[in-house]
Amino acid sequence: MFKVSNGQTFEELIKLEQDKLYKIAFSYVRNEQDALDIVQDSIIKGFKGFEKLNDKNYFSTWMTRILINTAMDHLKQKKNVVMLDPGWFNPWNNQENNTIISIDLAEVFDKLKPEQKTLIFLRYYYGYSISEIAKIMDKPEGTVKSQIHRTLQFLKEKLENGGDTYGKASTRY
Repeated sequence: MFKVSNGQTFEELIKLEQDKLYKIAFSYVRNEQDALDIVQDSIIKGFKGFEKLNDKNYFSTWMTRILINTAMDHLKQKKNVVMLDPGWFNPWNNQENNTIISIDLAEVFDKLKPEQKTLIFLRYYYGYSISEIAKIMDKPEGTVKSQIHRTLQFLKEKLENGGDTYGKASTRY
């Protein structure tokens, strides 16, 4: 086993990350078996490249990036549609509002490109900072900021009419 400067092995570091990695993979494929396959493939890739990781303190970010790339490759191969679990977005406790928001948000979120979904998940669901996302996505911070901004503008534009909230279908689709 390879060891990090603080004495942790690859195996120990992976054990700390495995739940997060599974959740991210599952958010892409919405299927337990596929998510487990993606995590397994990512761990194998990470193990093979572990010696090349210059700063082991970035292990979590590095593994997340490997996982996202592996999930994207899996989606390209399977051409699956990424379904959003709308439960992560819950601004009101009203069941009717939650259902309507969930339907509208899921429909609009499904229209995003995989990379846009990744940005939104990393920023607002997993709470990564812009600089962490930039490292994960291997992009400049300014690019990440502008892509997140454009994605949020798209979501706002598609959701601003309220969809079917008040019995009036949105004309923006």
